[in-house]
Amino acid sequence: MYTLNISGHHVQSGEEVQELVKEKMDHLSRINNTITTINVVLNTEKHEIHELIVEASVHIPGHDLFATVNTDKQLKPALDLLVGKLEKQLIKHKAKHSGRQHHLNAKDVESPVERQMQAEFDELVEREVI
Repeated sequence: MYTLNISGHHVQSGEEVQELVKEKMDHLSRINNTITTINVVLNTEKHEIHELIVEASVHIPGHDLFATVNTDKQLKPALDLLVGKLEKQLIKHKAKHSGRQHHLNAKDVESPVERQMQAEFDELVEREVI
């Protein structure tokens, strides 16, 4: 389970907006269940056109992921793009780190040939040949 923090700057972050953000971010937890915190910031820039900026940071143990999307006031497409970017980063991170096994050293694993040689040696020792 993760903690979701949603903040809005110059944006009304009502209950329906929060539910939409939560629904979209829940998709990320299906990809990587070690997510501890997700921070989402909704912001608007008032220039010639009103631009919506959606930023998110995802914290997983040992790594932080960031993504930003700029759109023209459409929240759902912005969240879809944001989740897509974060998905790619999570999949890439998972692919890099899934092959690593920190608790098992490859040198400690005995091959069948080594096991056979050890058995033959033990047998010779028992017969006191060596």
